[in-house]
Amino acid sequence: MAKKNLIFVIKSNPFSWKAFEALRQAVGCSMEHKVTVVFLKDGIYTLTDWKPQMIGIDPIDKSVDALGMMDATIVVEEEALRERGVKLKEWSTPVHIKSKDEICEIIKESEVVITW
Repeated sequence: MAKKNLIFVIKSNPFSWKAFEALRQAVGCSMEHKVTVVFLKDGIYTLTDWKPQMIGIDPIDKSVDALGMMDATIVVEEEALRERGVKLKEWSTPVHIKSKDEICEIIKESEVVITW
């Protein structure tokens, strides 16, 4: 099977199961495909230093590390960071901060877009 270019867009806040499930699926897909995970709007809070276990959600650290090991790309919307005054947590996996225009180009080049 040929590798596909998949984009996972996480735009909702991380305070539910959605971000965790999106990352779990991205890790699984990255075993056979080229995966990019894009955090937009309130989705950027997923990559901050919050404590998900305090509200009964599993931490995403292992998923982010696994994406790095699988050569997936993680992208965060620059404008969303600026608008919300958010500082990202330090991750062992590179996190690329890109403008909306750059993110639009990444999405245009993809074959599959999965939005959360």
